Amino acid sequence: MTKVRTVLGDIDASDLGFTMAHEHILTNPQGSGSKAEEGHKLDSVEKAIEMLDEFKAIGGGCIIETTPKSWGRNTPGMVEASKASGVHVVACTGYICEEHGLMTEEVSDLTINQVADIMIKEISEGMDGTDVKAGWVKAGTAYLHITPNEEKVIRAACRAATETGVCFHTHTTAGTMGIEQTEIAQSEGFDMERMIIAHVDRLPDLWYHRKILQTGAYIIYDGPGKAKYYPDSMRIELLTQLVADGYQEKIMLSNDMGRRTHHKVYGFGPGFNWIKERFLPRLLEEGFTQDTLDHFMVHNPARIYGMAK
Repeated sequence: MTKVRTVLGDIDASDLGFTMAHEHILTNPQGSGSKAEEGHKLDSVEKAIEMLDEFKAIGGGCIIETTPKSWGRNTPGMVEASKASGVHVVACTGYICEEHGLMTEEVSDLTINQVADIMIKEISEGMDGTDVKAGWVKAGTAYLHITPNEEKVIRAACRAATETGVCFHTHTTAGTMGIEQTEIAQSEGFDMERMIIAHVDRLPDLWYHRKILQTGAYIIYDGPGKAKYYPDSMRIELLTQLVADGYQEKIMLSNDMGRRTHHKVYGFGPGFNWIKERFLPRLLEEGFTQDTLDHFMVHNPARIYGMAK
């Protein structure tokens, strides 16, 4: 049976259950500008437990936690929240894009293989001085360009993921540069069935999404309910066509809730229950089958986050 590496240890991929594939429960960004403001700090372990308790109550099984070290990863906090709630949490190694907290000096001074070695150690030995291991590798790119450091991290992530068997999952700024990310991964000889591109619904272009999917990579729509990033009718039109194209096994849904204003436990919303209680029922009304939704939320995350043998 394929294993997923959670913060509490390896489990069978079939045990993940209903999974939000790109989320945040604990952050303390070390970047600059707006990304370092108070609203981006999810720094309460108690509230993280409350978030996961709410998620568990609606049948939630797993949160893929997308906070790397430079974005304020809290390894002991993730462990505590997972234990207290009973929700699986899968942590990441790697770096977000340079403008949003990539550790520029560290990455600039290291070779690709040295960066990969850091990632491999966090997957195989542990993160932040603990024996708690990362379960996937993260990289990210800037708006409409890729910096030299970002390309270095992408190449290192491909090598680390290949070495350890975990998947490689990227941030795209405003949905851009996804095709270019796949081209770099392909030049590394990376198995594209092990790559995920997130935030692509921020760039609602059907051709663009198809080109990424044609490489074998997975995509995540993580903007449902965020009206300022287009109405959900747009996402539904795109998803309808992509499912008709045969890509239901390569799509995942999430909400990327990395701000206090995204979480009910901080006095705002919509919280982790929104996808299941609002968006998925709407998809059923729009003609999607329960089987397709199960692929988005259960089967596809179990497949891609399962470690390659």
